[in-house]
Amino acid sequence: MEIKTLSFVPAVPFNDTLETFFDSYKVDKDIECYQLFFSPYGDATNFDDLDQIKFNSEIVILNIIDSLIDLDDQLRIDKLKQFCENNPEQKFIIFNFHFNLKRNLSIPNLYLDTIWSIDFEQKLIPCEKENLSNNWICLNSGTKLHRVMITSYLLSKDYCNNGSFTFQVGAPTLTRYDKYRNLTKMKDDFRKDLSKGFAKFKSKDFNQLEVVAYDNDVYTFASNYNNNLLPVYKNFALEIVTGTMFFESTPLLSEKEIQSVYAKNFPIYMNGVGMAKEMKKFFDIDIFEDIIDHSYDDVEDHFDRIFTAINKNQHLLDGSTNIREMWYDNEKRFEENCNKMDSLFYDKKYKIEINHNKIKKALSHFNVTVK
Repeated sequence: MEIKTLSFVPAVPFNDTLETFFDSYKVDKDIECYQLFFSPYGDATNFDDLDQIKFNSEIVILNIIDSLIDLDDQLRIDKLKQFCENNPEQKFIIFNFHFNLKRNLSIPNLYLDTIWSIDFEQKLIPCEKENLSNNWICLNSGTKLHRVMITSYLLSKDYCNNGSFTFQVGAPTLTRYDKYRNLTKMKDDFRKDLSKGFAKFKSKDFNQLEVVAYDNDVYTFASNYNNNLLPVYKNFALEIVTGTMFFESTPLLSEKEIQSVYAKNFPIYMNGVGMAKEMKKFFDIDIFEDIIDHSYDDVEDHFDRIFTAINKNQHLLDGSTNIREMWYDNEKRFEENCNKMDSLFYDKKYKIEINHNKIKKALSHFNVTVK
């Protein structure tokens, strides 16, 4: 079985998941397999590229690194539906990093799931805490709108006195939120808080950490974490994890969620709806539900999700709770989380078993017999 690689990113190479599957099992139908780094806005494989492929098999597997999003952080469900409609003779199995995306779609010739199909070139190092503070951390590689909004709301509550942020580029305005689809009207109180906090954001009136900017030509995701982020992470125990996407009804897995586990931080996940649940389900890790109020995770209104996540965990953000002592009381749980992540990343037998079972399930959906 030939696995065709259409595009890739050197920082996160594909592993041999598909190859090992088809080396281990026989199937009763011809199958085409493609691996690709996906980018709808043109700097890798996009839908226009996929439309040029003449598929010769009924069953087509697309193993995608990165996300089905456009420049406005919108899931390109419209393009995905059109792509499937343009190829009615094919049945598509798409593995991607969008957890639970299939719940929102009813496309007859499409099956969606997530497998772990990447390998980091270096092992991520579990963080050894030193001089642990009672403060929290929020790392932002750039000023995406949801990251600015989350930061502005935190600043409006003066929680910035107990937390530190990173940002790499200039700030956009907050008035562009209305370009996002499926957003309810922003409540007046929330808008006022954002306006107040955004003034502080623009004036840079908050604690900013100096972190080396990520450069694809210099670092992989793993080496960036090991060399640039670990020295910062060691002083913090609580993290507001601002994921790649936020204004969506499904979460998108990114390196940020993985890094937070190896950093051994209590996590507040600011991502699409359901990120906390999926971290627990997919990775089988402890998300510290007895410490972090994750009730925000089910809130579909994106503005209310920001409001709920921060306000429900106010006691952890405002300095009134001894986070440092709480971390040491739970140190063993952090170590167990790292061990579980190690199994998925670096225990090939364990990883193969999980992924092969998911591939079998996907093929059986289209009545492919696997022996």
